[in-house]
Amino acid sequence: MTSAALFQATRAYSAPASIVPVLLGTTLAARGYAHAGHGRFDGLTFVLVLLGAVLAHFGANVLNDYFDFVNGVDTKPEHGSGVLTQNLMTKSQTLGFGVGLLGGAALCGLLLLRDHAGVVVPLALIGLGCAVLYPALLKKYALGDFLIILAFGVGLTLGAYGVQAGSLSTQQWLLISLYAVPVSLLVDGILHANNLRDAPDDRAAHVRTLATLLPPRGGLVLLQVLLFGPLVFVAVGVLVRFLPVWSLASLLAAPLLVKAYKTINVPLTAQAHLIFGVLYTVSLLVGPVSI
Repeated sequence: MTSAALFQATRAYSAPASIVPVLLGTTLAARGYAHAGHGRFDGLTFVLVLLGAVLAHFGANVLNDYFDFVNGVDTKPEHGSGVLTQNLMTKSQTLGFGVGLLGGAALCGLLLLRDHAGVVVPLALIGLGCAVLYPALLKKYALGDFLIILAFGVGLTLGAYGVQAGSLSTQQWLLISLYAVPVSLLVDGILHANNLRDAPDDRAAHVRTLATLLPPRGGLVLLQVLLFGPLVFVAVGVLVRFLPVWSLASLLAAPLLVKAYKTINVPLTAQAHLIFGVLYTVSLLVGPVSI
């Protein structure tokens, strides 16, 4: 087992799926969105949330590889990250690595627990359930799209916001979830692009995803919604003054999103998510306080 194999197992190209929501939630808290008063930001808290989110994400990726391999879903060298199907790691090494990554994420959560238990505990349980139960038990029920939006798009944004702001009222929960809509759609776009690519093999392995349940044209229409819906959200948000005018800068990601759609390329979709997410987050950083 080499360091290159460990890196490959994490599917690090997908890191924007966990990085962008943390940046967004932290920015919303730092600039005072969704609650009265001045914005709140703590550097150490931000680092712990970001590190914990990435470790949990990578751990989930590794465990997904493990369960897909032992359940006979991944059988070809190009399946999954390739570390198991190409004999770069053993099953026990992969399982141990995945559990170790989740353990590192849990440690970050424990360090945040004393001051932020009301936010950390429920969101951590949701994240752990998605990371373990989905690949182990729930994959055959086509719940992946719902779970990734819940855990990554909404969950991480709410978590990053909540530990900075100190609490999450119902009104805050709803408003922050609304701000998270475009990044939630794009993070599911990464998953759906992957599932469209793997649809023939998933059908053969009796794995249910939206890509296997929908006809080919329907799968492409859903990908259009996931990739281009965020652009529509921003345009409408600026028009109704929910978003600052600076948010129109995120439309600069459109060419990359078009290319990602035409190629159904998973790493390229993750890159488009990162570019859009950074532009969207920065626009809120320079926007007005206490919205």
